[in-house]
Amino acid sequence: MICSKGSTPLTVVALRTKLSTLWKDLRRWGISSLGKGFYELTFSCLEDVKHVKSLSSWNLNLGIMKLFTWTKDFCPSLQNNTSAQVWVRIYGLPQEYWRPRILFAIASSAGTPTCTYFASTKHMIERNFGQFARVLVDMDVIQTLRYKVMVQRKDYAFFVELDYENIPYFCNHYLKVGYHVDKCKFLKPTGT
Repeated sequence: MICSKGSTPLTVVALRTKLSTLWKDLRRWGISSLGKGFYELTFSCLEDVKHVKSLSSWNLNLGIMKLFTWTKDFCPSLQNNTSAQVWVRIYGLPQEYWRPRILFAIASSAGTPTCTYFASTKHMIERNFGQFARVLVDMDVIQTLRYKVMVQRKDYAFFVELDYENIPYFCNHYLKVGYHVDKCKFLKPTGT
């Protein structure tokens, strides 16, 4: 599960409660923690597995739960997670373009958009700011960041600027989120 920076990880009980509201129609299913933010899900029938896997990720407001099929000899401590949830600010976008579909299309240049900041999609009458729109994006921190995106419509195009909030540290050597190569305890061991 990928949580927003600074958020407290969910307990198994809390995660089960959140998923139960999303998976009301499922028969019996179970969840167990494997550590390091990984969970094993078990289902009583194949139809339920197909339903859950119909989406590759589930937005739980606190974070994104990405699903993948179990692999032989899976070990959570050996996994290199390069994904993170980051708020992307979009600057220079005229107010008439502040629609969820358009904001998601622009933010998709940085990763997979999951939701917009509630104030970004309010009606113009109700909005009390307009300097930038915000979209939460699930992004691969290995990718090169884009700081300008061209927005096009028929016979007109313009650029908007992107800014990223709280991008987590990333160790390029070990490909781990949450570590910075300058502070990597494996590359630069501290004295005993």
